[in-house]
Amino acid sequence: MTSNNLGPENSLTFLYYFGTTTLITIVLASLVLNLSPMSVVPNQLGLVMGLVGGGLGLYFNRSITLKQSIKGHKVFLNQIEQPLTELGYSRVEDDSLPTDLVMYARNNIRGLLSGKIYIRLDGKTAYITSRAVHIRGLKQKL
Repeated sequence: MTSNNLGPENSLTFLYYFGTTTLITIVLASLVLNLSPMSVVPNQLGLVMGLVGGGLGLYFNRSITLKQSIKGHKVFLNQIEQPLTELGYSRVEDDSLPTDLVMYARNNIRGLLSGKIYIRLDGKTAYITSRAVHIRGLKQKL
């Protein structure tokens, strides 16, 4: 079961992609069409492209949580290790994390842009949180 976190983090994700795409489109459209950035055509085109960019950014980069029933903490962590390794993730040992939280990250340059995967172990349930695109990839492997 996957839950969408419709909180401020998703609103900020949408606004980031919307704003960035809108500004880039307005600048490019005004340069290509030889119009002022304040004229109607570049702004309307920027808003339309901003909505598309914001929607795509939200679809691929929003944070979601996958709730998974487990038999035991160690069994689950051993079971999920292989799919995460196939996706390029390795476990990050961090003493500052709570004992019920496990973090995975990519080591190479992709790790700077891809974000981390957090697994919170709670009794007989594991909560896996990351970007939507990574959770979808993980669900295919499980």
